[in-house]
Amino acid sequence: MFFTVSKSLAMLLAFCSMLGPFSANTYMPGLGDIAREFCVSDIAAYQTLSIYLLFFAISSLFVGAISDSLGRRPVMIGGMLCYAAACGVCALSPGYEVFMAGRVLMGLFASCGTVLAMAVTRDIYSGRQAQELTSLIAVIFALAPAFAPIIGGWLVYLYGWRSVFYFLSALSLTLAFCSFIFLKETHPKERRTAFHVVPLVNEYAASLKNIAFTAGVLCNGFVFMGSILFSAGAPDYVENIMQMGVTDFGYLMIPLIGVSVMGSVFCTKITARFGEKRTMIMQIGIMYAAGILGVVMNYFVEPGYPTCLLAVIVFSTCMSIVRPIITVYNLDYFPQNRGMAASIQQFCQTSAFAICAAFWVPIVMGSAWKYDAVLLLCAVVVSLCWLIISKTRARCLPKEDMTLYSAPTENKTL
Repeated sequence: MFFTVSKSLAMLLAFCSMLGPFSANTYMPGLGDIAREFCVSDIAAYQTLSIYLLFFAISSLFVGAISDSLGRRPVMIGGMLCYAAACGVCALSPGYEVFMAGRVLMGLFASCGTVLAMAVTRDIYSGRQAQELTSLIAVIFALAPAFAPIIGGWLVYLYGWRSVFYFLSALSLTLAFCSFIFLKETHPKERRTAFHVVPLVNEYAASLKNIAFTAGVLCNGFVFMGSILFSAGAPDYVENIMQMGVTDFGYLMIPLIGVSVMGSVFCTKITARFGEKRTMIMQIGIMYAAGILGVVMNYFVEPGYPTCLLAVIVFSTCMSIVRPIITVYNLDYFPQNRGMAASIQQFCQTSAFAICAAFWVPIVMGSAWKYDAVLLLCAVVVSLCWLIISKTRARCLPKEDMTLYSAPTENKTL
């Protein structure tokens, strides 16, 4: 069997984690209709994505710390309910300003599922089981922005753009109900810490002095950036580079989905066979090769579909293998504040998505080799971060109580 963790808990956490990225792209096929109905420019309509990602990233810094104080379960359920209400604001909005306010609220509460899924995972699992569950969450997290525009496109085509937000609200309410029934508290009262803003900011600043942790969250963010760039730039890549129509997103998304699933499923097998360090070195080397090959091939040959996707397919496979390793590493440095660590990690991931949408896509637009050049740049940064982690991890781990981050291997939540 590939997975030894509880399947029901794994699927619940995976679907809670996917809500945030899923919300980012689901409504994108309806941006043109939104602009026309609210009498705003296409650029103004697209800013509703940027504002969502901005508040998603900001709230990611606090939701984990709030759960360290109040517990994982109430914050997860409360966040899902508030997110459903925010979707209702968007669905019923009479004008652009109200719609923008709804997107802000969606961004604030969407981070609950993504951040807390990581914190709950590390609360109850360690070692291989933690990597298995993290791998599954990474699969769903990668599937979300890939499937989102496909599902959203059909909803917009059949029922109009507002139906997307009714759908998201119903999905969030379902996840809140499932969390209420199946998710038990994994952060007991005796391990909770009080939530205060100023000490929290100071604690974040102090955590970034942990060199291995800082390098780890940057590593996780940049490896995610290389792959998510193609989702952020999907309309450009599909229509201008692949020379296909707006209904053909599956030709880009399905290959990326397939390799991400395959890499995440076999992550623990590969790690068990070669060890974490050798696995990381091998995958980073393959990322380099993929980036170089993609730049050279797409610059000089322009091979067309599907060969133009070779670099990102290989890179995404490597990403799905290394991210579970890095994610588990990052949650080990602060065993009493894993919510905080998960928050900082999620902030870097969401920021990577936002940077792709606001910065990289306009630069690489229309050129396949430029997309692959960003892959290569991400591989370089990931390799530098991993070098720092390798040199500093042992001395950056907590020494006073090693049992704190050796969580029980049996599922105690179901």
